[in-house]
This record gives sequence, structure tokens and C-alpha cells, in this order.
Amino acid sequence: MKIGIIGGSYNPPHIAHLIIADRFTEQMGLDFTYFVPAYRSPFKITEDSFELTTSEQRLDMLRLAIESNEKFEVDTVEIDREGVSYTIDTLNYFRDKFGDDAEFFLLVGGDQAAAFTKWKDWEEITQRVQICIARRPHTIAPDVERAIAFHLSTDERSPVWIEAPILAVSSTEVRSRISAGESIHYLVPENVRQYIYHNNLYKAQE
Repeated sequence: MKIGIIGGSYNPPHIAHLIIADRFTEQMGLDFTYFVPAYRSPFKITEDSFELTTSEQRLDMLRLAIESNEKFEVDTVEIDREGVSYTIDTLNYFRDKFGDDAEFFLLVGGDQAAAFTKWKDWEEITQRVQICIARRPHTIAPDVERAIAFHLSTDERSPVWIEAPILAVSSTEVRSRISAGESIHYLVPENVRQYIYHNNLYKAQE
């Protein structure tokens, strides 16, 4: 079985998350792709956006966002664990869950790949899973791509670049537009948009 893993805050999930995950699943021929929302990212310990929603609300939105794709799943291991979320711990969990016969594929963004050597036990991660990097055309120079590939290659494998369209959409932008009273139509799935407004999320504080 081929299992994809994508971590993130998903605060909120948006269309770029879904499109990139779809390309990842398709290109690597995955049986399932698991979205793993972080309880608290080690790189976002002081980020205020985690205080804007509860873990349960982020999970609700993510489940709504992926419900139409039968290959997409949500795993709550990092939220259930609480504390700072480290990828190596999550990989250990998935290995225990699926066994040694499963193949694992970890998707990261280009900015995450460039800083990958700062991750906890990053070398062990590269040895245990296939690293896949979402490539957004014209955003990373070819020499930088080559440097990333060199540093993240092992004797057995090199990173795989996942082709994805340029989508200048981020959770930060979605939150900012909501706070400013602007439209988020088409930036998030419609069921997620309705959930956000029904629960009055990300509104500017009075």
C-alpha cells in the first residue's frame, strides 16, 4: 500500500491545499493521502492564528474540505498527542499503523524543503520516506532546486518534484480577507466557507 502524508495547520484549509494534494496523489499513484493537522507546529509556536480557532474547528473544516475525494483521509494523531508536532514522531505512528509493507510519501512545500535540514531528525526522515516537494513553476530557481535535491537525497532515493499550478492562495490571505469583511468565494470549498461564517471565525475583534 502506498500512503501519502501531508502535514499543516489548515487554518483554514483552502483550494490550493486540495489541488496540490490531488496532484501528489495522482503523480505518485497513492492508495490514500492523509492530511495530518498539527496541534502546534514547531515553526509556528508563537503564531496567533492558532488562537483564532479550536483544534475541533480546524478538524471540522478539513473533513468538510476533503469529503468529496475517496482517496483523502484525515488523521488526528498530532492533535490527539497535543504539544509541539514533530514529523518524525508522526512517521513512527504511521509505520506502526500500517506496518513495514507500506510505502510512505511525505509532501512538503518548496519553502519547507529549503529549510528541511532544520527539522528534527531530518536525515532519518529522508531515509524512511520518499520526500516529495510541491513545485510551483517559476518560484524556485533551478540552482536552488538542485541544491535542495542534493541535500535531501540518500543512497536509495532523491526527492520527487510534484508538478502543481501556481495558486497564490494562503490561509493567511483567507483569514485577512474575512477580518476585512472581504469575499472568500472560490478560495475555500463552499462547505468550508459556510462553516466559517456560521461559526463566525476569523472576524476582527471588536
